[in-house]
Amino acid sequence: MRQAIILLAAFACGFVYDYVWARTVQCVQLKKAVLAANLGIVLYICTLMATVMVVEKCLWAVVLYGIGNWLGVYLAVRGKK
Repeated sequence: MRQAIILLAAFACGFVYDYVWARTVQCVQLKKAVLAANLGIVLYICTLMATVMVVEKCLWAVVLYGIGNWLGVYLAVRGKK
């Protein structure tokens, strides 16, 4: 059960990271400095979590993080239409 929670958290973190990253880029382009800075904190927290996954050698968590990354950017960009 604990392993499943870790893997789900890794996927969610990857998704949130890249979704927020795409939105941060948009905020920077629109010169929304405060919002971009606030989103930057979320990016920092997700980066810390990813670092822990790599250091702990949790391979499946890293793989699911990557899948979440892909999906996050895809949905962020697709949502701009």
